[in-house]
Amino acid sequence: MQDCNDQSVHNTGPHTMSAKGEITKNKILQTAGKLFRKQGYAGTSIDDICSESGVKRGNIYFYFTSKEEIAQAAIEDAVSKHLPFLEILTAGEDDPLKKIELMIDGIVNYHAARGCKAG
Repeated sequence: MQDCNDQSVHNTGPHTMSAKGEITKNKILQTAGKLFRKQGYAGTSIDDICSESGVKRGNIYFYFTSKEEIAQAAIEDAVSKHLPFLEILTAGEDDPLKKIELMIDGIVNYHAARGCKAG
């Protein structure tokens, strides 16, 4: 777990992060994303993210300034991971409304085939 008093992260500059720091940041993002899907944004607190991830509040604020920033990062992470899937679903379709329908159908079918009921 990354401690805010650990100067190794602070000395790496604004654009680099230690491997341990990346692991901690990703743990926060993955946990927050899971909780936002399960409980909703309003129903998820920083304390929930701390409890579920095992990351201390101070460490969360080392990586993110607010719950809003965590949510934005979680959305960006999800989009980057799921964009290739969405592009496959809509390949060859030019009509924007049809693309949306294809995405919705594909996502619903994907989750239904796996027995998912949340998110």
